[in-house]
Amino acid sequence: MKESQNNKKSKKKVLLYYLILAACLLVIAAVTVTVVFAVNRSKGPDLTIDVGTNPPDDDKKPDDDKKPDDDKPTINPMQFVLPVETANVSTNYEFCLNPTIKMWCFHKGMDFAGNIGDKVCSALDGKVTKVVYQSTPAALMYGGYVTIEHANGITTTYKFIDVKEGLKEGDTVKRGDTIGTIAKASGIEMAQGEHLHFEVAVNGKPADPDVYLDIIEK
Repeated sequence: MKESQNNKKSKKKVLLYYLILAACLLVIAAVTVTVVFAVNRSKGPDLTIDVGTNPPDDDKKPDDDKKPDDDKPTINPMQFVLPVETANVSTNYEFCLNPTIKMWCFHKGMDFAGNIGDKVCSALDGKVTKVVYQSTPAALMYGGYVTIEHANGITTTYKFIDVKEGLKEGDTVKRGDTIGTIAKASGIEMAQGEHLHFEVAVNGKPADPDVYLDIIEK
C-alpha cells in the first residue's frame, strides 16, 4: 500500500517538474522574441507617417516646382499682310461650283480678282520652297505659282501669277516683298478671270486664309 502511494507521489513530482520546465521554456521564448523584435525595429526604416507634409524626394530637381505652362514659349500673334493691293475677294474658302470645269468642289483658298500685272507680295517673312514659272508644263493646272514656308508650321501659296524673274527655291523673302504679278487667267480657274489664288496651310493641312487676313465681313 505504501509502495503504491510512493509511486503516485513520484509521478506527481515528475509531472510538476515537466510543467515547471515548460513554463520556463515559454518565458525564455517570449523574452527572445521581444529582444529580436526590438533589435529589428531599431535597425529598420522609419515608417512613421508625417501627416500634412510630403516625404523628401532626393531626385527632385530645382525646376520641378515650376508650373507646366512655365516652359511653354510665348508666341506673338503672326501679322499677315494682304498679298495684293486691293482685297477684292471673288471666291472664298468654301464648297462651290467651279465654272471652268463645271464641277462642285471645295475651293481650298481665297481668290482676289485683279488685273494682269498687279503686284503679288509675300504675306509673311519666310523661305521659298516651290517655284513654278508660267512658261513651264507644270503651270498647266495652276499657272505660275510660289510656295513660301513660314514660322510655326505655316505655308502660303500664290497661284496664277507671273513669278518674279530670278526668284528660286531657297530664297528668303520678307513680309510685303514682291514675288510676282497676277498673270493672264489660265488652268482650272480660267473662267474666273484674272486673279490671285491664295492658299494657307498649317502643318500641311489647308486652312481658311480669312482666319489670318480677317477681311470678310462676318
